[in-house]
Amino acid sequence: MITIGPRAGLSAVAALGMACGLIVAAGAAWADEDWSNLFFDAKPVLDIRYRYEFVDQDAASKNANANTVRTRAGLETGRFHGFGAGFDFEWIEAIGGVHFNDTINGKTQYPVVADPDDWQVNQLYLVSRDTIPGTTFKLGRQEIVWDNSRFIGNVAFRQNEQTFDAFRGTVMAIPDTEIEYTYLEEVHRVFGTHSPVGSLGMRSHGFRGKYTGLDVLSITPFALLLDYNAASQSAFDSQSYGLLLEGSHPLGEDWKLLYAGSVAYQTDYADNPEDFGLWYYRIEPGVAYSGAKLGLGYEVLQGNGTSAFQTPLATLHKFNGPTDQFLTTPPDGLEDLYLSAMVPVPATGWLSNLSISAGYHQFWAEKGGSHYGSEWDVGLFKKFPTEFGAFSLGVQYASYNADSYSSDTDKLWLTLQFQLGPKTVRDYMDMAAD
Repeated sequence: MITIGPRAGLSAVAALGMACGLIVAAGAAWADEDWSNLFFDAKPVLDIRYRYEFVDQDAASKNANANTVRTRAGLETGRFHGFGAGFDFEWIEAIGGVHFNDTINGKTQYPVVADPDDWQVNQLYLVSRDTIPGTTFKLGRQEIVWDNSRFIGNVAFRQNEQTFDAFRGTVMAIPDTEIEYTYLEEVHRVFGTHSPVGSLGMRSHGFRGKYTGLDVLSITPFALLLDYNAASQSAFDSQSYGLLLEGSHPLGEDWKLLYAGSVAYQTDYADNPEDFGLWYYRIEPGVAYSGAKLGLGYEVLQGNGTSAFQTPLATLHKFNGPTDQFLTTPPDGLEDLYLSAMVPVPATGWLSNLSISAGYHQFWAEKGGSHYGSEWDVGLFKKFPTEFGAFSLGVQYASYNADSYSSDTDKLWLTLQFQLGPKTVRDYMDMAAD
């Protein structure tokens, strides 16, 4: 078992102090800049989403019918000598009767719909960009999304998104290159402030690089060292080292070849009582034609019968089927062979900005090869852009057919959302003047 130093702890406050020291040491000449930019270049945040979620699961005695509304509101300031700040609040509320298990209400006769009522600070952070040329620093509660979200994500599908108390520093001084260090002090999960596992303290480190100087693909090496404070989470203490490759290649005027692949190796770390070394890999070739995409993928998370490759900070809903049967990898691991498609409807008027999605999965145990089950899903999505933002309407259905794992599950989602556009206060003042 490998560790970095004596628990490798570095508080986010200490990290910001180091950043400030670097700023002073840099001795850059600050040009005159107006404090009013903090206000006039600020971007208001408003995101309102209603969702109906229906779940029919054989393992539950009743069907779930969840009607919830999430309101997120806040502001990110403009910049003064590169410095700024941001915040937003979330309010999640069930409307009508609560006929679902929100993970904390005790209604276990219903299937889980992990959208409990809550009111919380979602993000609250300080940010610095190019105060030291070619660098960005962010300190505080923030959303973090690494690339395709397989190892760190914000779980945007759920009403309460996942955020982190963290320090994040990125250097972009080298052409076509990003070098990033992230210290994670606490993860605020989708289960909310009233859940005993809603927030989990940790002393975790993330290292990530990205090189985009090649025409054919981007190269992203990374390392993620997870060390949870709670003994109940020690089974998720792990260190993962991996590489992500993504790219595309034109095949003519309208056709494009798409390709993505990743590999990672995970071992026990910190207080994990198990001793393991497990592999993860994923390959996803595909084609695109005039906005339509078709992909064939194969993803493997190894298991040894006791421990399995886990990605507890990921946006797990994006992977291994939308019915969420495999949020925790089974001890015997997981193999997922899948097909995905997204097709925009070529139309004008009310049928413009309309797209159709579909997916199909076959699941097996990586160890032993038993067939877990299969899943298919289909969705219809429509956007209504306006001067101030965009309304989105989505309908999606997914069905899991169990063989040797979990139970038959059918889910239906209806989503209506409004998101304010990325305009500044100055933009809105100009619009009002016109």
